[in-house]
Amino acid sequence: MKLFFKNVLLATLVSMLVVVTACSSASPDKTEENNSLDQADAADFNPMSKYDPPIELTTVRSISNIKFDEGETIDKNAVYDAYEKDLGIRIKNQWVAEKYSEKLKISIASNDIPDFFRVSAAEMNQLYEADMIMDMTEYFDKYATEATKKWFTLDGGRQLSTATFDGRLMAIPATDNPYNSSNYLWIRKDWLEKVGLPKPSTMQDVIKIAEAFAKQNPGGADKTYAFALNSDFIANGAYDLQGFFNGYHAYPNYWVKDSNGKLSFGSIMPEMKPALKQLQDMYKAGLIDPEFAVKDADKENELVVNNQIGMAYGAFWLSIWPLQSAAVQNDKLVQDWEAYPIVSADDKPAKSSTNIGVSSYIAVSKKSKNPEAVMKIINKWVEVQTDLNDSNKVYMFGKSGVDKSALLWKINPTTFFAQDENLYAGQLLPKAIEAKDPSLLGTNPEVRSRYNRVQDYLKGDLFNWNEWAISKPGGSFAIMDQYNQEGRFQVDEFYGPLTPSMIDKKGILNEKTKEIFTKIIMDKASVDEFDKFVEEWKKLGGEQMTNEVNEWYEQVNK
Repeated sequence: MKLFFKNVLLATLVSMLVVVTACSSASPDKTEENNSLDQADAADFNPMSKYDPPIELTTVRSISNIKFDEGETIDKNAVYDAYEKDLGIRIKNQWVAEKYSEKLKISIASNDIPDFFRVSAAEMNQLYEADMIMDMTEYFDKYATEATKKWFTLDGGRQLSTATFDGRLMAIPATDNPYNSSNYLWIRKDWLEKVGLPKPSTMQDVIKIAEAFAKQNPGGADKTYAFALNSDFIANGAYDLQGFFNGYHAYPNYWVKDSNGKLSFGSIMPEMKPALKQLQDMYKAGLIDPEFAVKDADKENELVVNNQIGMAYGAFWLSIWPLQSAAVQNDKLVQDWEAYPIVSADDKPAKSSTNIGVSSYIAVSKKSKNPEAVMKIINKWVEVQTDLNDSNKVYMFGKSGVDKSALLWKINPTTFFAQDENLYAGQLLPKAIEAKDPSLLGTNPEVRSRYNRVQDYLKGDLFNWNEWAISKPGGSFAIMDQYNQEGRFQVDEFYGPLTPSMIDKKGILNEKTKEIFTKIIMDKASVDEFDKFVEEWKKLGGEQMTNEVNEWYEQVNK
């Protein structure tokens, strides 16, 4: 295993690149075909210059959830044509698959990878160890526009550091808002009114509402439960328990600073125990679906659809999936779901845990003749997101240039989201919706598209109820902004690349955690088994993983 924490990521990418470029003897391979780094030193250098004649870049694609204009395909479309027209880059799909990750594993194993492609953190580590991907440090330094550098360093370089090995940037993180992983309490407002209870302000209120829903049966079903819960309940964004645990100041799956200033894994911290005990009590009282442990979110949603559940923890997007299918049935809005902030079990405010915000990366093959061209494609995406105009709107809306809510932007081979996008959406959208004034929104195309979907809902389009629940005054975006204003985010303190023990042991440890938590909730194990689990977790590799994380933490905080 290569030394993991050899060099330290500095506060921003710009400063990191200056130090690395000056101090490291390592540099990307230069070939006769590619002198792009030398060209970047020219006085008249333009990082967005067009290739003439055009060059070809290969990639691989998943076709899940992508729509096309009539007559277009993933191989031939207006978006790909625009890259060739504007940049002289002809994008060729080496393969297209619905089961992308399975197909990619075969490509990696056979060393048959394209010029650039999307990978997971584990795949990035694998490719780095196999010396198959390009060191992008200097390409980013010289070819990223100022707008692109700002885009990637808004968080101080945290997301970039997840792709930094031995001080070198080995892939480009698919940026996103880390606060998208925050959690909310979704409740049927119509049921609250039926049982005569106010919105919750404490965990005791939540339990009282759960009991009232189960006993008073406001939906008229044979059996009603407290809240929706599925087998993957620790933190997956849909019918999970993340927000419930956070109410007890417990942060499973996240690294948090302990009383000694060290990083500890939230799943084994003592705050977990009272939260598990409360869940066990609710299960024994018949407030939790006894079959949750064998159900995914879609299966559990059947109870929601059938008026058997009126409360759920989940992400800001829970109204999109799976709540939309429960709220809107037979072209009628039949359930009135509303998002509320998570609440605390004591007098300390509840903080919503948030991850680093990166779930995938764009890797560039070490054999690529034009790695700088990938940076040009990324620059174009950032340009479109920050300065959408008639000349570039094809990248967002396809050949018509009109926002038809068709999500045609997914045709782009690389997509990145602003690290603060939904935070300012939570500030701008409620005001613009209330004032009926889209001029308050700014120029971000996604924010404007959300506003348009809300207007469609207000005109009677129930398909967009989910957007109304997110973007309206008091919606989940407004609560996200509230969390931020009140300092109620608990960020994951570890944002480095995967450590050796994470790669080897974390999967096993996660399964063990899920097993014991499920047993405790279902009263098949005493809550005191949690203490035994903690010791076993450490012996199975958790202690070594903790040591590696703290080694990294000490380095970045020197």
